[in-house]
Amino acid sequence: MIFLNAWKYKNGDWVLNENVNEDAELIQCLEHLILIRTGEWFLNEAYGFRREVIEVKKVNSKELIQAFRDALYQEPRVAEVITVSYAFDRVKRLLKVNFRVRTKDKELGGEVDVDI
Repeated sequence: MIFLNAWKYKNGDWVLNENVNEDAELIQCLEHLILIRTGEWFLNEAYGFRREVIEVKKVNSKELIQAFRDALYQEPRVAEVITVSYAFDRVKRLLKVNFRVRTKDKELGGEVDVDI
């Protein structure tokens, strides 16, 4: 099955530029879960990442990691979230998220840059 690759997020817009399939499509879905704010998708207001955990003066690392894990587990093909790590630059307003997940068949990983 082939899906449009819409995961390149630039200047607040999704950029549609190529087709993806299999592993790349799953990684795209996981990246999308992290980029979308919970409540932003009107058809499923529980879909996405709870951004309020990073919109505070002092970010709680445990809450942030749990919010990423919660978002990644929304993808039904994910059997286990193996690792989640992040680098947060408050001055540049950038959050870089690295993740590794296991499906029933394999392990996959990805990296997402989230503009805050």
